[in-house]
Amino acid sequence: MTVTASSEASTDALAELARIWRRYEGDPDGAIRVITETGCKAIGVARCSVWLLDEDRATLRCLDLYERESGQHSSGIALPAATYPGYFAALETEEPIAADDAHGDARTCEFSAGYLTPLGIGALLDAPVRTGGALVGVVCNEHVGDARVWSRAEQRDAAFLGSLASLALELGQRARREALLAATLESTGEGIVAVDSERVVAFNRRFLEMWQLDAPPREVTVLRAHMDGRTRKLDRFLADASDVLAGPESDTIDVVQLTDGRTYERTGRPQVVRGEIVGRVWSYRDISQQRRAESALRASEAHMRDLAIRDGLTGIYNRRYALEQLGAALVAAEGAGERVAVALIDVDYFKLINDNHGHLTGDAVLRDIARAMGERLRGTDLVARYGGEEFVVVMRRAGREQAAAVIDAIRAKLSERAGTDDVPRYTFSAGVAEYPTDGSEATALLGKADDRLYAAKDGGRNRIIAMD
Repeated sequence: MTVTASSEASTDALAELARIWRRYEGDPDGAIRVITETGCKAIGVARCSVWLLDEDRATLRCLDLYERESGQHSSGIALPAATYPGYFAALETEEPIAADDAHGDARTCEFSAGYLTPLGIGALLDAPVRTGGALVGVVCNEHVGDARVWSRAEQRDAAFLGSLASLALELGQRARREALLAATLESTGEGIVAVDSERVVAFNRRFLEMWQLDAPPREVTVLRAHMDGRTRKLDRFLADASDVLAGPESDTIDVVQLTDGRTYERTGRPQVVRGEIVGRVWSYRDISQQRRAESALRASEAHMRDLAIRDGLTGIYNRRYALEQLGAALVAAEGAGERVAVALIDVDYFKLINDNHGHLTGDAVLRDIARAMGERLRGTDLVARYGGEEFVVVMRRAGREQAAAVIDAIRAKLSERAGTDDVPRYTFSAGVAEYPTDGSEATALLGKADDRLYAAKDGGRNRIIAMD
């Protein structure tokens, strides 16, 4: 059965907690108690508790447990890691634990016999508690009854209570709420700014560092007055009061790309009191390095894919890829009733080139013919190294006469060209076959093209044969 807390009840409970929070700034124990009481109201659970890890992280102890039905607080229960290794491993990820079915969830099922079943608990929602950037415990919301699907809003509210528990633990001795809020904001690596209907009401130093602001202005107008050419970009997202109030009524996540190459992920959340948006909180996370890493990874993956289909010497496609594309071309041609021309090309007397000039010169010849083919053929044509000094050309929507004419033009141009120190004069021979006249399968077409290639060799080389 799915049970959800009332959104209005949740908002009212959290708003009330925010209203009375000041009175608990110097009373961390009272702050923890009001957090567990608010958790029961805001998330609609029977039991809410705060647990802390011992220094050796081998035991989790209950700091405060509030039971809504009885209105009683208790503490002192200890959970050893040796008994609940799965749950403790989940804790070390420092991620929220939203166990819709606590008995079946691998992270919480260890509690089934000794804890969940006796208490009638069917679902758990745990939010991490951190101090000094390290995980120190959890705020645990326990639903008594059947399994329950935790909504995103409930998970956000649980995370908020976890943050408040962190504040209570870290900053309980601070006398002023402003000092508490400021220290909390400074504990995160994200830039945070909060705006109400008239001004910037809170921000952290990381925010100033990210936007290269030298002064700590409070009001929006003053903040903009401190912008120079580099930081004028803040106008994109520090809206006027009217824009703030007219903004989206839900959470937003987008990306801000700066002209200097930095990339920020922006998360915005409206602050709502009794159904009215009274402000917005934005947090900015620098994801520049992450984006660069992702870009490098995509480039690396593209490079690896290219390496898999390219010939390392000539840079054109390799035999395996050419055969795959020939198969695809034949399938497409069959459906469209089109022709496909296949040519096999072989450099004449290539062994003599290697023997007389060396293998490096032979490699230069292979690169030269690959370049010549690539420059002359259509964008829809494919040229690949078939093996050794042999190349294959696949020409879609072309007959053997058309293909032979194109390849013969390349042959004539190369054979008439004077040699150089880098690339001596050379010629090539070719055999051309056509789908479907010479065969309906790749093997048959390549075989026919190969027969005609050898006929061209036997006929004196430096020629193209496209018909028997």
